[in-house]
Amino acid sequence: MSQTRYKSVAYVSTLTALAVILRFFEIPYPLLTWLKYDASGVPLAILAYMGWSLLAYSLPAYYLVSVALGADFVGMAMKVVAEASTIVPLVYLYKRFKTRRRLAVPLSTGAAALSRVVVMHLFNVLLTPYWLVYSYGMDYETALSYVYSIVLLIDVFNLTIAVPVSLAAIYVAEYLLKTGILHER
Repeated sequence: MSQTRYKSVAYVSTLTALAVILRFFEIPYPLLTWLKYDASGVPLAILAYMGWSLLAYSLPAYYLVSVALGADFVGMAMKVVAEASTIVPLVYLYKRFKTRRRLAVPLSTGAAALSRVVVMHLFNVLLTPYWLVYSYGMDYETALSYVYSIVLLIDVFNLTIAVPVSLAAIYVAEYLLKTGILHER
């Protein structure tokens, strides 16, 4: 194995492990306490910043390790989709407009937040009723009605987690690049 490959394996394993650990440091969302804020998206975004393939290796490992440690498999799948829908536009737009920093940070953060809210709104409306039927034995109409009654609160949750995680990821990645700890591909 080449030195570059060893570094990639080290980055993926270390930052994925950090993401799994950060997932356990949760703050409940006051309006729906089963939703939790955490910073696990920051190391995942740093991996994407270093290279898309690193994120592609990390997300399945993040999912599998979290489920193995007791996370609900459906909830964790939704978390992975939420993180991916935040990270992809964030990193793509930040890298594209990086030379115009005054534009790059708000544009990439805003697009990441919008992407997460829209994607997770759709996933919640389309999939969560089935999960409620499966997990709690609700009939489909009751489950769908319940999801409709809370989906805007979930949208607010996704907005309020996407912005700080996006900003933290940008500033941490930039700091690590400036210090020479990380290298862009």
